[in-house]
Amino acid sequence: MAIQANALPPSLVSELQEMQRRITALERKPKLGSVNERLPYGSFQSPSLEGTQGTITHALGVINSTGLNQPVLILMVPFHLPQNSTGTAPLDVSVTVWIRDMVTGGKTAEFTLDKTSDFASPNNGFSRNLVYTWAHPQPIGFDDTNEWKGFAIEYRVNKRVTVGADSLTVGMGNPMLVTGVPDGTYFEEADNGNPRIDGGLTPVDGGPVEWQ
Repeated sequence: MAIQANALPPSLVSELQEMQRRITALERKPKLGSVNERLPYGSFQSPSLEGTQGTITHALGVINSTGLNQPVLILMVPFHLPQNSTGTAPLDVSVTVWIRDMVTGGKTAEFTLDKTSDFASPNNGFSRNLVYTWAHPQPIGFDDTNEWKGFAIEYRVNKRVTVGADSLTVGMGNPMLVTGVPDGTYFEEADNGNPRIDGGLTPVDGGPVEWQ
């Protein structure tokens, strides 16, 4: 005799619903090897960021994190300071940068890039990297019911300088590294993203420091 659905005890119905939710989440996850891998990327330009000087928020771009199933986001964004006409010193420009989770609205700490962020002479003007190791609030695993997720790289232009016909500020390129790692992989992980310039990664397991 067939069992009537309404004859099932509430506890079993709840368990079946939870199993269905987990199966749906597993089916939605990408196959092993399709995410969280470092992909080669070469950046040859970091043009001056667009946007009017002031309090307006602008976006460099959005990282599609739908397949990210790791609690820590590693991100490295190249930037450079425009130089004076003789190439001997950076111009007095400034932008403030942060990352926003588009699901929860959580943000990293803000970090301001200005003329003090440049390399010392004679290497002034070369690209440097703004590095984040963010223990982000975005849901992952079985807690993730989102069909799409993203992180927005946002900024505010504090100072611009006009040189000839050009309006210049800090130049910024596309991220050179975007990946995820398990919690507790690096000492630099932080809830505020721990933004820093050319920061290395120190493995908790005692392995060699990366990027330094």
